[in-house]
This record gives sequence, C-alpha cells and structure tokens, in this order.
Amino acid sequence: MKIVLEGINWQGILRNVSCEIGSGITLLIGRTGAGKSTLLDVLTGLQKPTTGSVQYGDLPLWDGNRVNRTVQNDIGVVFQSPEQQLFAKSVEAEFAYSLKALKLEKDEVGRRTRDALQAMGLSLDLLPQSPLTLSGGQKRRVALGTTLAVEPSWLFLDEPTAGLDPQSTTGLVKWCQEWVEQQAGGGLVIVTHDLDAFFPIADRVLVVAGGQILADTTPDELCAHPNVLHEAGIGLPESLQTVIDLRQRGFKLPQGVLSPDQLAAEIARQLHERDRHVGHEGSAIKVETKPQSTPTTPPELTPASKPLIYRLDPRGKWVFYVALSVGLLMQSTWLGLLVGTILTLAVLFASQSSYRELLRVIKPFLWFLAFSVVLSGLQFSGGLGFSLDSALYTFTRVFKVLLVLILGFLLSATTGQLRMKRALEQALAPLARLKLPVEAFALAVSLLLRFIPVILRELQRFSRITRARGRSNAKLGGLRVRDIPVLVIPLLLSVLQLGEELSTAMEARGYQDFGKKRTQSLRLQLHRADWLTMGLGILLSILLIFL
Repeated sequence: MKIVLEGINWQGILRNVSCEIGSGITLLIGRTGAGKSTLLDVLTGLQKPTTGSVQYGDLPLWDGNRVNRTVQNDIGVVFQSPEQQLFAKSVEAEFAYSLKALKLEKDEVGRRTRDALQAMGLSLDLLPQSPLTLSGGQKRRVALGTTLAVEPSWLFLDEPTAGLDPQSTTGLVKWCQEWVEQQAGGGLVIVTHDLDAFFPIADRVLVVAGGQILADTTPDELCAHPNVLHEAGIGLPESLQTVIDLRQRGFKLPQGVLSPDQLAAEIARQLHERDRHVGHEGSAIKVETKPQSTPTTPPELTPASKPLIYRLDPRGKWVFYVALSVGLLMQSTWLGLLVGTILTLAVLFASQSSYRELLRVIKPFLWFLAFSVVLSGLQFSGGLGFSLDSALYTFTRVFKVLLVLILGFLLSATTGQLRMKRALEQALAPLARLKLPVEAFALAVSLLLRFIPVILRELQRFSRITRARGRSNAKLGGLRVRDIPVLVIPLLLSVLQLGEELSTAMEARGYQDFGKKRTQSLRLQLHRADWLTMGLGILLSILLIFL
C-alpha cells in the first residue's frame, strides 16, 4: 500500500506537493521552516490540506471534514520529545487512553500493553507507577510504546533522536530497521535533521524546500549529487563530508552511503595496502589535496529586508496605536466605523502578520461580539421578539473595541521583546528619579508579551498531540471533553518548566536585584520615519474624531 499525495497546498506553507510514499523507511529532510512538520501533519490528518488529496491505498484520508476512521486506526504518530505528552495517573492508564478509540476487549488491551512494554525493553512492574516519576529514557519508551500498542501499519516519527545520546540513537536506528522488517503493507516516515543516523537505513528521501518537494530520491543518489542538499540549505552529513574529504586526499571509496563501520573498514584496508606498497617501493604515495569550497546556504531574512513596521521605534508605534485607538473608540456612526475598519485593515496589510495567528487571538472576542448582539436584541415584553435597533447599537459599541484589539495584536506581533523592553525603559526613565520601579515594570511587560505567544505555541503543539494520541475524529479545532486533561496537564507542566528555565536565565544575567546599572545591548533612537508615524497616528485620530 502506498500513500499518494496530489496537488497538496496548505495556507502558503505547502505548495503543490505531489509524491508517493511506499513501504520501507522514508526520510523527510529540509532546513528549519521548510515545511516538514506541516507536511507530516497533512500526512497524518492533523491538518486538512487547503487543496489536494491524500490517499492511503484506495482509501482517502479525509471523509468530508473528518479523518477517515479506517485510515486513522492504521496511523501512529510520535512527536518530538514524546515523554512530554504523558499525563495519566499510571503507565497502564496511558496505554488504556491510547487504545480506547479502538474499542477493544479488556483482555486484548492488556495483551497489547504487555507486548508493547516488552518490545520497548521495559518491565511490567512499571504498569502501576506514575509515568511522571520515571526516568527520561523510560518516559520516552513508554510514550513510544503507547503508539506501538495501536499496532499501526504506518508509523510517523518527528525528530526521534532529539535529546538522545549516541548509544540510544544507535539502538533507535536498529529498532526502526527491525520494525519495518516486520511490517506488511505499511512503512515508516521519519522527519529528521540527523542524516548521519538514518541515511544508511533509508530507502527513500524526500527533500523539502520552500514548501515544495525539491527531490524525491534515494540516499545513494543524494550522495552522488550533494549539490541538492546545498540547494535545500541543509548541508552535508558529516559522514558524507568525511568521504568527500578522504577522496580529495587520494582514497578511492565506493559510491553510495557508507555506515561508520563500513567507512572505517575501507579506510583500514586501503591504509594497509598503502603501507605494503610503501614497503615494496620504499617511498610513500603522493596524495594531492584540493582546496575545499565552503558551501553556501540560502540567505536569511535580514532586518533591513523586513517591512518598515518591524523596524520602527516601539515608541513611535505606541503613539500611533494610542492615537488611532482614541479615534476608534469615539466613533458612533456607521461612516466612522467603516473608515476605522479600512484603516485597521490597512495597518494589518502593511504588517504582513499571520492572519491565522490573528484569528486565534480574536476568535473568543468574535464569539463574545455575536453573543452580545443577539442577547441585546432579544425582547421579552409582550412576547418573544427581536429589536434590530438594540442589536445594531450593541454591535457599534463592541465592534470598535475589536478594532482596537486587532491593533494591539499587531503592535505586539511586529515588535520584538527586547526592543519593547528597551523602549519602555527609555520612555519611563524620568520616573526612575522618583524611585519608581521602572526597570521591574518594563521587564514584567516584556515577559508578559513574551509568554503569551509562547503559551499559544505550546497550546497548539499539545493540541496536535491530543488529536494524535486520542485518535480524535472531531472537526479540526474541536476538542472532546475527555481530551481536556490530556491537554491541560502536559501544558501546565511545560509552562512551569519554561518558567523555571526563565528564572535560571534571569539569575545568570544578574537580575536578582533591580536598580543596578546594566550594560545595554540596544539603544533606541527616534528617526524621521518614527516621527512621521506619530504624526500620521495623530492625524488619523483627528480625522476620526471629526467623523
């Protein structure tokens, strides 16, 4: 059975992706941001493509807006750092949750649980223990075991060697080979940057660049044409770079992927022959070396190439935001709201911010807006009725707050935390002479703005894990009641860990006490564009007030 993707597009990240994934081991490789994880989500039904289709053999992955249950039960997904997705009171309960969607008999659940634990090299004595008390390695193996207990035909691993030592990596690679050999009709797909570990065992390699499939080939063909890896901005694996260096020094090595053991044996053999030749001829072989060229990678987005709104001084953007917000909040006519909406959309377009992120932030407020309008329009005197005038009155009052909320999101989305903190310190510096805690206030605001997007990203990450583990067939964006503890507990643990790491970092940088003189890495200065931004905001505010 093959996985066939045809014309896959997804929100500008994936663009016209078409390929086939067969049995064996397939690697998805590419630089950070190339679209690998998004492609993995599309392959596993965690994201529905905007256009295009995904077929598992003769079955489509999607049945309308829901994942095909038959295909879903054949898929197993293990995310990066799987030990963070554990939540239940015992190891046995972890397996019970993962197997619940299959509606198996109790004896079958027990059998699969025991078999998966033994396959992971874990003792059955762990079943009653809390997974949170296990070691890091045991947690990872339990998390992998809960996926294997489902007995999927297709297994997807996202950066499986992240955080593993060399010995554990070797064991994982061997396990991948053994698992694939036991499968019939499925395969293993691995998203990885660890090419040295997985190149020797891979059957196919999909090189992803810019949301497209740059190459669909074999490891041997990639080794013969390493320029493809350079073009994708990946760089060469160390093993391949070593082979190239040795060839430049006179070693005649075979083409294709060589494992470390094979490479070492070949080097030893040729050195032995070279020593014998030296003994017979009395002189060493002359080896010519060639200068090595430094591979180039695609240029990164430099600050100067970003939109102007990102480079403006935060103080100038504050004045613009406050002035425009005052003008928006004073509107009470339809013309004023229309002009305010156009201005807000113009700022949104200029910022080039993610519409998806914006929608995630304002979605609760949109529900509040709709509820408020409906509730205010209901009339109960003299029978149930609806007053359009009351509903429109509420709409005009609440909608302008929505516009201010959108502008606030754009302010934080286009201003880095360091620049925001420094701008606050410089703007409030005169108040420091009055012994007010300016530095503490600026740091608190900066951390608040920093943690909001971090928590949103963590929420999104654990939502994916919840859908994968629970095999949720709810519509995308939906969450079942029984999945709430699966999401909340790991999310809270992750946030607490992030807070602990932040506290340690702050202490290392000397933030035990405030009020001390510190060396500033950034000094903001208002330029002409910043003054023009302030003036524009004040001018637009005056225009809205007159409207």
